Amino acid sequence: MREEERKELKERIYGLMNGLLDLEAHPVAESRFVEDEFGEDKVCGMAYRSVMEANQRLCERLYSENGDPDVESIIDNMMCISYHLCMKMFDYGEFFSRRRN
Repeated sequence: MREEERKELKERIYGLMNGLLDLEAHPVAESRFVEDEFGEDKVCGMAYRSVMEANQRLCERLYSENGDPDVESIIDNMMCISYHLCMKMFDYGEFFSRRRN
């Protein structure tokens, strides 16, 4: 697989796991195997809901109607860290699966 195709696959899987893709408008084959981890009853969905509720409480305490820049920075950077780790995990999974074969 070419590097560009590999990167697109990683992005597609990430998008599926995060519920970012509109599967009705643009169905993808991998959706048969990859679940949206942000569904109501999924670990990530429940954790994200908790984060957003905490964010709302903080903003109320800080009297900020439009969100607090520090809170937004924390959330954005944690999402950046998560994205980076997901991409590396994919690479490591691919590496170790080839190594075993």
